[in-house]
This record gives sequence, structure tokens and C-alpha cells, in this order.
Amino acid sequence: MERCVTKPIITQDGKKVNGSIWFFGEIFLRTCNYSVIISGGGRAIIENRYAICGHDIKGTHSILCAPVRTWIGQEGISAMDGQRVDKSAGGGKLPWIITGTVVGLLAAAYLGTCAWAAGRDTILPNVSVAGIDVSGMTSEQARAAVEDTVARQGKDISLSLTYEDLEEELDVSKLAVDAARSAQEAWDVGHDNFLTGGPRLVGHMLGMSSQLPLALPEEEPAQAELMERMEQAVSAAAEDHGYQVEGDQLVMTKGAPVTTVNWDDAKAQMEEKLQQAFVERFSGKSDAVDATVALSATQSETQEPDFEAIHREVYAEPKDAALDLDSMEITDHTVGVDFNVDDLKTAYRNAKSGETFSIPLTITRPKVTKDDLGGQLFKDLLGEGTTHVSGSANRKHNVKLAAEACNNKILLPGEEFSYNNTTGSRTVEKGYREAPIYAGNKSDTGVGGGVCQPSSTIYFAVLHTNLEIVERHAHGFNTGYVEPGMDATVFFGVQDFRFKNSTDYPIKIVTSSYDAKGGRYLNVKIYGTNPDGVYAVPRSNTFNRVSPTTVYQPDPDVPQGTLVLDREQYAYVGISAQTYRDIYDKAGNLLETQDMGKSKYNMRPNTYHYNPADGDPSTWVDGKPGGGTTTDPGTTTDPGTTTDPGTTTDPGTTTDPGTTNPPADPGTTDSGTQSPSDSGLAPIDPSQMAG
Repeated sequence: MERCVTKPIITQDGKKVNGSIWFFGEIFLRTCNYSVIISGGGRAIIENRYAICGHDIKGTHSILCAPVRTWIGQEGISAMDGQRVDKSAGGGKLPWIITGTVVGLLAAAYLGTCAWAAGRDTILPNVSVAGIDVSGMTSEQARAAVEDTVARQGKDISLSLTYEDLEEELDVSKLAVDAARSAQEAWDVGHDNFLTGGPRLVGHMLGMSSQLPLALPEEEPAQAELMERMEQAVSAAAEDHGYQVEGDQLVMTKGAPVTTVNWDDAKAQMEEKLQQAFVERFSGKSDAVDATVALSATQSETQEPDFEAIHREVYAEPKDAALDLDSMEITDHTVGVDFNVDDLKTAYRNAKSGETFSIPLTITRPKVTKDDLGGQLFKDLLGEGTTHVSGSANRKHNVKLAAEACNNKILLPGEEFSYNNTTGSRTVEKGYREAPIYAGNKSDTGVGGGVCQPSSTIYFAVLHTNLEIVERHAHGFNTGYVEPGMDATVFFGVQDFRFKNSTDYPIKIVTSSYDAKGGRYLNVKIYGTNPDGVYAVPRSNTFNRVSPTTVYQPDPDVPQGTLVLDREQYAYVGISAQTYRDIYDKAGNLLETQDMGKSKYNMRPNTYHYNPADGDPSTWVDGKPGGGTTTDPGTTTDPGTTTDPGTTTDPGTTTDPGTTNPPADPGTTDSGTQSPSDSGLAPIDPSQMAG
């Protein structure tokens, strides 16, 4: 509620001088401020600063109370004439109200602008990353723009470090550019702080710009490698300085100028120059940029040299020669060089001015030099395996295709081989065809049937080496093309075959498919370096042999009086195998025997189809329908003695069965519920391998 302000109430002898109404008995609003002036014979009592109570004025009794400003006597009247003597309590609030309203509107506008800026999902206008305009882009679009520009135009930038007559160049194409971080930093402009986002957005819309550097790791490998090469080059030219490396000695002359390079400053200059080159090329100012950072050195004559800087220039980490898998070239080795800084300080301080002294260097030879690796790389055959490839033309095609994917695969020391990762998923788009597979205990057809034979052949070759096996699974049925316990089934995304290069040298897998003596064969060789001449011989012991039983299934399409052997669901002998790998030294002495685990292969019965009108064959007499002695259908029948219009079966020679799920016991493959196998082989005759 607003408080009203009245004019002064002037009374004389009980009358309101400035009004037509008598003063006495009036009702005063408590929400108004009153100024009362009393003159004449009246009597007033001022109770407090805010209330007036009067009585017995001119014989009239009245009590009046109201907030007041009070003047007594004629002087008060004169004092008021022509001016405002006192300001009412509520009269000064209007400016404050106006000011508060303006401030509130401005604050609302400011916060609205900040909310607008925060709600944008794109980068502010006039924002660039090393000259690459990313204005109005999303973070993902900015990342793609940075990656594309660096890939296309990065090759137009060259940067060199020079020192005297030395020069080393940076390979800009190998820079580990962090495009995602660059895009994020660009997006953060105007988004990182809510209260400053609005002004930054308005500023950028009015022409303000932000230029961000191209994000690189703190210890970017290509730059670090350049600095290392330059330090080595400067160190190699040390004969022109106050110290030099002579064989396994660091030779120094006290008092001679000692030259040192501030490599921290050099690194900072290189990084700054590189960012300038990015902006110049990526902004389109230049089609090609050649940047140079000229290093400077300091020389000390009277003061002690920077011993730590000398150590950094002389020090070299030993590094073995290695095979570059991209260029397939052998990189050079580095001889390690080191010395004790305290030894150098002591020798320097003990020497006389002008005296030449030396301290020993610690020389570390690499394990593998370029010459060594060039002569030893893949020089030894570590292991080999060959299997006979049978079955349909499609199966042979799949076996060859999968084997070719593994051909010339190189593993560096400690690197792991994965069959599934190397071949990829087996699809029609990759050229694989439909061939027999196994789904559970049933024969079927599917894309990629047969690809377990290359994995098994590689495993068979690895068993002849001392390489570490990481993952291997046995088939659900005995394959026949390798010894029991020496196969390796695979199913993409479920089961894999993996092994590790546990040697000190690179190894290479070489596969080949060839035809000989009327058959197709798959050969796998594993090459490496075997300086100790260690070799391995695998062996397996079989047990729990289970001969196939015979089961009968009715089929109205079968002629009466005959039995037809199921040529798709042929029988397999169940068997278990324990595999070992014996490791020998080059003299033939047994070093150790490795347990490679147990494998369990399922039995599958012979299945015969008969005409239901003939009755269950187990009740036939002398193999003829018509009644007779009932034979227990569960009796195991030797498939070799079964009279069949087709062919008798030796279940032990069927090949490439399906796949089982990974076993609960890592050393044993159980034959429980089976996953479909992309490598299964459906034999067409039980007496020969087929697929």
C-alpha cells in the first residue's frame, strides 16, 4: 500500500486555517503523514515523534492521533512559506523503484542472452582451429573438418630444425593430431561458462573472433622423435665443442668453450612455429609453408658448463633394429650411451685450466642390430603342418580363401594372432560360398563351411613350435585330417583360435594350397629366428573310444523291404584325446613336456531309413521284414558288418565335424549343446574324407 503525503494542517484557535473543516474530531488516516502547526490559545500535547494528541481546545474535548511533522507557533508558518521544509517519508522511493525496474530488465535481458548462447548446439561465429573455419558447426562436424583439412593440406607443410650446418626435418604427416579435442575446444568457446556465454556470442556475431591452436598430445611422438634426432646430430658434432665422445670415453678440456643447446626452449619454438604454419596453410594464405627453427647455443668459458645439458646431448637409449610393417623395411638400431654426471663434475673441478681429461662412458649394445636382423629375420622354419583338403568345390574354395587371408601375416615379439580377426566374418560379400557345416549334431549347409581346416592346420603347425597358445577349442566330432586333439574349431564371434609370438624376433605365417597326386593339400609354415635351435614335437594319447550305435527312422519314401543309409548324417566314432608338446634342445635333449589339454569328440550313430509298412527293422529276421525275434534297438551295431545297399562305413575316417560351445573345463571340450560350426564337413561316404 502506498503512503499518501498531505499538506500541513494549520490550526489557530481550534480552526483549520487552510481548510474549511474543523480540526477537532477529524479522522486521520494512519497511512498518511501529517504536518500540523498549532497557533493561538489552543493546547497540544506531543506524545512522540509520530503521533499528536490534543484535548480541551476551546472547551471542546477531542483526542486526535496521527503520524505528524510538527511546527509550533507562527515561526513555523513563516518557515514553510514558499518552500518545503521537510520531505515526507515515502516521497523519495520513486527513483529507486525506477532504477530497480531498469536493472531488473537489463538483468533479464542479460540472462536471456546467456540462455540463448547456452542452448546453441553449434560453435560460435568466427571461431577457427589453426586457420580452419569451424563456425556454426557441431562438434562432430568440426572434428571431421579438422581431420579432412589436415589429411589434405598437412603434406604441404614442412618444418625443419637447424643448428649451424645441421638440419633435421619433421614428418608432418605422422603428427598425432587430436581432432576430437580441437573440435571440443572450439565448441567450448562461449559454452564453457553460462554467465559469460551471452556476451561472447554477441561479440562474435558483431565481429569478434577466436583462433584456437590445433590440439596435439603434450609429448607428441613425431615432434619428440625430431628432437631426439636433432640432439643426436648436435652430439655427433661435438668435436667442434668443448667435449667429444671418443670410443667409450667422454673427453673434455677445461676452460675451452662448452656449447650447450637449451632444448626446452627449442621445443617451445618448434611448437609455436608449427602452429603458425598450420594457420598459414589451413587458412589459405599459402599453398605451401616451409618453416625453420634455428637453434641457438650458449658457450661457457669462465663458469662451469651445464653438465646436465651435456648429459642430455650425449645420452642415447639403446634401441633394437625392428621391422617396419608398413614399409617392410628394417629400421636402424641405436647404441646406448650414458655416463655419470657426478663423475664429470668431479673430473672437471679436479682438472687444471686448459687440461684435457676424460671419464668412461657406459656403452650398451642393442640386442638386435640392423645387420643381425637383416641376416636373421625369418631365417628359421619354426614349425610346419599339412592337411588333405577334401569335400565339395565350394568347401575347397572356402579353405583356400581363409588360408590366403592368413598368408604372410607377421607378428612382432609379444603380438597375438587371432584367426577370426585376421580372416574377418565369413560372408558372401567376402567371397565365401555355401558348403557343409554342422549345427549341433546335425549336418547342414552354410556360408563359409570349411574355414576350420585352415585354423586347424595353423594350430597343427604351431604345435611344432614353442609358441604360446592363447585360445583353442576342439571340434564336436573328430576331423580326420589331423590327429585327435590337434584340431582347432572356430565360429566367428563365439570361438577363436589365438596364439602369441613368445620369441624375441618377428615371426611370419606362410600358407599355400596346392594340388598333388590327385588331391588338394593345405600347407602352413611358421618362420622366425631360432638362435637356440629349440624345437617341439606334439603327440596325443586317445582313450574312451565309443563305436557308433545304429538307429532307424521311418520314411514312407523308402522302398519296402530295403534299408537306406543316411548319407548326410553319417556316423562318427566317439573318442577322447590328451595332447602333449615335448620341447627339445638342438641336441635332441628333452627340456620339458607341455600339457596342451584334453579333447572330447562325440559319437554319432549310423542312421537307417525304412518304410513304416515293413515294421521296425530291429524286429526283422535275417535282415528281412516280416516278423521274428525282436532285437534291442539299443544294441550297438558294428557299421562295418551292416548290409547296406550303399557303402559300409569306417566311422574313424570322417572329417571336419562341427563346433562345440566353449568347455567349462579349459582343458576339455564337452559335447553338450553345440553352436553351429562354420567349418563343418558333411561326409558323403563314411569310408573317405569328404566335405
